[in-house]
Amino acid sequence: MKRYFRASMLLMGLLFVQSTTALAQCPIKEQIMNSDSEGDSGSSASRTEQNSPTSHTLIIFFDKKTGNKPLMKAIKKQGCTLLYKYKEFSGVAVKVDEKHDVDKAIADIKKVKGVTSVNKDGIMQTQ
Repeated sequence: MKRYFRASMLLMGLLFVQSTTALAQCPIKEQIMNSDSEGDSGSSASRTEQNSPTSHTLIIFFDKKTGNKPLMKAIKKQGCTLLYKYKEFSGVAVKVDEKHDVDKAIADIKKVKGVTSVNKDGIMQTQ
């Protein structure tokens, strides 16, 4: 019985050491997880400042059957710059010219045949 008790205590000790080691290896996770609850205003203020400017990058998805030709014509007509083609997702990333209104560009691109969705590029968080 003592042998089983010692073995279980040894295993519990090893589990405790491993969990402590995992926390020590990932200090950035602790900083991210605790920044909102502890009121770490320095890092949360900088995150807010980064997200506040209007993103001029749009992520556009289109219907695979229709193809991307009508969309590419609309992108050129809008004066947008093609940043990336998502082959697996039937989508593209474009940058709207700084002089143009992003919301107007979104409304115009949504009207293009075959476009399924248009979103501003950004970071989304789940609760």
